[in-house]
Amino acid sequence: TKFSCEKLFRKAVTAYALSERKVINFIKSDPKRVRAKCDWPSCPWVCLLSKTSRSHSWQLVTLDNLHACPPRRDNKLVTSRRIAEKYEKFIVANPGWNLSHMKAIVQEEMFADASISKLKRAKALVMHKVMDAAKGQYQKLFNYQLELLRSNPGSTVVVNREVGLDPPVIKRIYICLDALRKGFKAGCRKVIGLDGCFFKGATNGELLCAIRRDANNQMYHVAWAVVNKENNEEWDWFMDLLSRDLQVGDGEGWLFISDQQKGILNALEK
Repeated sequence: TKFSCEKLFRKAVTAYALSERKVINFIKSDPKRVRAKCDWPSCPWVCLLSKTSRSHSWQLVTLDNLHACPPRRDNKLVTSRRIAEKYEKFIVANPGWNLSHMKAIVQEEMFADASISKLKRAKALVMHKVMDAAKGQYQKLFNYQLELLRSNPGSTVVVNREVGLDPPVIKRIYICLDALRKGFKAGCRKVIGLDGCFFKGATNGELLCAIRRDANNQMYHVAWAVVNKENNEEWDWFMDLLSRDLQVGDGEGWLFISDQQKGILNALEK
């Protein structure tokens, strides 16, 4: 077996150790040789990799592939970074994942007794990665606004940012596409459902939306907004833009349905 570099060999041995629930150490390494040995004192498992002089590749020269040791729950190879890599998608989808439940899953699937502090570090690694990615996406919101207005002429796309902050921090965004607005006016009754829901993930905030049922009894989205939090100020802002887009006027003949109580009631009264 040949490897193009020492790093790939170490990665392969580590993956093997994790799958077999063993602890393997890398010992006596130099620029031309890498030795891996089982951590269990009496276990004969050993592997030696040597660099060839002709091709400059790495050749497996010794492998005693026999383990005489039990599976290890105290596996130091199960690091917070490897836990983060294995469960990244689940943590992103469930940022509130209970640490006790996470500990039980890691114990069952990775056969390792991970401490609560290690699990916290694993979750933090994932969330920091998501946050860094989200920052890059939010920086593109103004380009997104311009593209929506270019591809959907007549639409309303409002992006507000926090005052006095550099670099800019997005405060809220409102979108009402012209095609949806025209479709609502042409084929829907003047009945609007208003609701809001919190985001789950690395970014906080809330989605406010105006929807209704169309002639096919399907959900028809009229307008939506992303805001920092649900309060009177945000509902006032959302309802003001929505009223202008739909030409609600004094509200005569319109019906708004919601369970948001005070926030929307105050906005409608204004």
